[in-house]
Amino acid sequence: MTKSSICTEYNEINENGRNGWMDKFQSIKEKSEQEAKEKKFSFDVANKADNRRFNRYRDVNPYDHSRIVLHRGDVDYINANLVTMDKANRKYILTQGPLQNTVGHFWLMVWEQNSKAILMLNKIIEKKQVKCHQYWPEKKGPEHKLSLTDVGLEVEYLRSEEYKHYTKRILRLSDTESTKSREIIQFHYNTWPDFGIPSSPIEFLQFLKQVRDSNALSADVGPAIVHCSAGIGRSGTFCLVDTCLVLVENDGENKVSVCDLLLELRRYRMGLIQTFDQLFFSYQAIIDGIKHLNDPSFSDYEEVPVISYNEEDVPPPLPPPRDSSLQLKGTPVIPTSASAHEFRDVEKRKNAENNIDRPLPPLPRENSLPKLDESGSDEIEEDDSDVYEDDDSVSGNDAPVNDHDENIVKTTNGYSDESSFDANATLPLSPSEKATMNGTGERSEASELRRRQRLEKQSAMANKVKEMKRKQQACEEEAGKPKKRRSMMITIGAGVGLVVCLFCVYYSYTKLG
Repeated sequence: MTKSSICTEYNEINENGRNGWMDKFQSIKEKSEQEAKEKKFSFDVANKADNRRFNRYRDVNPYDHSRIVLHRGDVDYINANLVTMDKANRKYILTQGPLQNTVGHFWLMVWEQNSKAILMLNKIIEKKQVKCHQYWPEKKGPEHKLSLTDVGLEVEYLRSEEYKHYTKRILRLSDTESTKSREIIQFHYNTWPDFGIPSSPIEFLQFLKQVRDSNALSADVGPAIVHCSAGIGRSGTFCLVDTCLVLVENDGENKVSVCDLLLELRRYRMGLIQTFDQLFFSYQAIIDGIKHLNDPSFSDYEEVPVISYNEEDVPPPLPPPRDSSLQLKGTPVIPTSASAHEFRDVEKRKNAENNIDRPLPPLPRENSLPKLDESGSDEIEEDDSDVYEDDDSVSGNDAPVNDHDENIVKTTNGYSDESSFDANATLPLSPSEKATMNGTGERSEASELRRRQRLEKQSAMANKVKEMKRKQQACEEEAGKPKKRRSMMITIGAGVGLVVCLFCVYYSYTKLG
């Protein structure tokens, strides 16, 4: 490989826009599945009847050769794998978000593996679906500690710090048998969207730096516990970026292949990195990390907590809205340090400079306009059956095992998804699509589309009113028919009565006469 091979590889894939990333992702998926088949990687323990209830998803299971084995209690199984990257001197434990019936197993794994930190990359609820059971106490203080009698452990919530994109919690894990205890740091990244990517590589790198500064990834402590919902999508992205940056720092960029490293990671846990936009983002974060993590101005940066909570009765607030305050200046467009979501803007600026005319979007077909949901995607009371996690099932053919798990749908990458991903919104356009577009501004497009939507709505409303009037008139006509029949019967009856009366008069007159 030549110098700056990661940048070169990125540019080669990116030449074909999102099609290039889809092809590369599919190629990695096929290679890893073929290797797993050849090496006969099995899931025998995960598929045992007694263990199936401990899996969040039926099609996301730990390989037997790298699974974590529990040593205390009646159950030795947990849906988790030890990922060992010897070249980078890194070890991670990738696992699913705990279920209600696996919280004790989760904390037993933390205790037995001597882990110092837990990296939680998902929210408890995402897109109106429960993605993970809350496995730590809601309130601080010894009176609110979580007692796990089945494994002989207790968890106490000590304190927390709220940052822009994540929350740092300090928890005390105690063994009731030995009375020993130790503090566990939980880094809860709460702005990484389901089956998606962070808002920018810089935001992610700042999170990674805070984790590294805590020594949670050091070789002298147990492996860090990394989880999202299924423990393969966002969790795999984190491990790939961290491992690549360590190897680049040790060996140089020209000795590192991102795709080869991802294939190596997948030998320990199935399906790591679930969507092609996560692969795309990983390249961006690695390239930006090479530039900025060794930059003194970046390395000396210490993010100050928004609020530090030491009072037991003060609940943490929601994180503030995202902005571009962490975005560094002077970063080239290729590879970009802006977020993946800014690719469309980059293309528009290029097209505008080249004076390429772009037509307005076509008029939407009937019933094709999506309904806007402005209520927020994380309200559990609003059920959304077509939602599914970043992480969360690989095949999409099997429904989640537990009541708290997500519904599974099929995605374009062959995985069932954390699947709200919109390729058009995150990846650059393909060359054939670029040729048909011009430099029309986004605002005018949006305005025109809104105008057309209003016209569609007005037309639909007019049709509804017209149909209602038609039905009303039909009802009135139907209601009037019985009245006409009754009037006719009365008329006929009166006529018959009159004839009978006349006949009687005539009969009486002739008889008397």
